[in-house]
Amino acid sequence: MSVHLLTSLMRPWSIVGSVLHGAYGDYYEQMVCLRHLKRLLPNVKLVLFFATESRRKELQVFDLSFADEIHPVADICNVPVQSFLQFQIRDRELNDDVLSKLPPEIRAKFDLARNLKPWSFLRAIYRQSPADCDIPLSPYGVQLLSKCFQDNGLNESSFPDGLTVGFLWRYRRPGGHFSTRFQTPQDVIHRTKSELFSALVQQYGARIIVAGMNLQLTEENRERTDCKYTDRRLAVPDDACVYLKGLNWGLELEIMRRCSLCIVMPSGFSEALFMKRKGPTILVDPPPSYLVKSLLNRTPFVNIGSLPNLIFYLRQPHTCNSVMKYLHSQRLLRAA
Repeated sequence: MSVHLLTSLMRPWSIVGSVLHGAYGDYYEQMVCLRHLKRLLPNVKLVLFFATESRRKELQVFDLSFADEIHPVADICNVPVQSFLQFQIRDRELNDDVLSKLPPEIRAKFDLARNLKPWSFLRAIYRQSPADCDIPLSPYGVQLLSKCFQDNGLNESSFPDGLTVGFLWRYRRPGGHFSTRFQTPQDVIHRTKSELFSALVQQYGARIIVAGMNLQLTEENRERTDCKYTDRRLAVPDDACVYLKGLNWGLELEIMRRCSLCIVMPSGFSEALFMKRKGPTILVDPPPSYLVKSLLNRTPFVNIGSLPNLIFYLRQPHTCNSVMKYLHSQRLLRAA
């Protein structure tokens, strides 16, 4: 599907709504598509509805000024909208929590037959207008970013200083959006990544910024830090690692994007990181089902069509030696 299909669904001078829903990565990808469309069709009035209030509060750190109005989904019956351009219309949670509860006259404004998937359009946006994939922070987000650096024990003014390697841990458990069959065992990933980052510290003087590990679960972060996080730490000297605390999805995304090099396990966070970063980002330990999804969606940054990349992805587990060899082949490491 092309972006032209989306523009054809938005009549000039009409009022178009869209319900943002799903995991944080889903929200971000939907926002990228809608932001790009608003740039192409500035005379369309775009109205966003957040499926959950917690997501709205969390994601207000991003600049959402591309939307003409923003509302909680509870107000959907009271806000004038002529039609809805809806992504992932067949999502079970969207149907159970939102669509099934709407009166018929509001449901009639949704195209329930056309299942628009963000990645069908994101690949074109990413290749043709990469800046549109980087939603900047709002003034509110910029204000909070300094505090997020401080609360995570980092100095914003000197970051990154030297070789700073960001590592994103996301280990998927059964019951998610795609199969975890043939996924490398968690203990093996923990051991191999501990060996990898220990080598980067010892050989290159790297500082490791870790997201998704050493999580202290609280009522405040329970919804934000879902089942893909862990309370485990890497077997790497503590003084070489900083474990981000899961304070805000968008703000810690901004911290990670500033690292010299990012090594990531697959998730919506890693996909947003790929789109926002100009620096090198390396995917490790993807489950086979994720590679199939990336192939079907022709996800540009995974570049599964490259034979060296495909060989690297398939030769799992990603050991210290295999990742270091790959990093050297891409000329991403220099002596400290």
